[in-house]
Amino acid sequence: MKTGSVFVLVVFVIVAMEMAFARIPIVKGRPRPGACPEVPRGMAGTCAEQCFGDDSCPKGMKCCSNGCGHVCKVAVPKKSGFGGHVNDGWGVY
Repeated sequence: MKTGSVFVLVVFVIVAMEMAFARIPIVKGRPRPGACPEVPRGMAGTCAEQCFGDDSCPKGMKCCSNGCGHVCKVAVPKKSGFGGHVNDGWGVY
């Protein structure tokens, strides 16, 4: 093999390794209170991972699915029980 071919191969391997390690989520703590807003049926957002767990979002926001990837969204109260009664689910962290 020529030196140039080896160099290109090494560059591809390094880039592939960086991409693989960049996708490993770093989750520090437990999930924040509240829930993610529902994604409307048939809707999909961008297929980009813009957050990896609630700790990677600003305070008061959660890392939520947008139908394809994950983005930071404002948390909504959790629904629980029968008939859609709302349990606020908010706590202090």
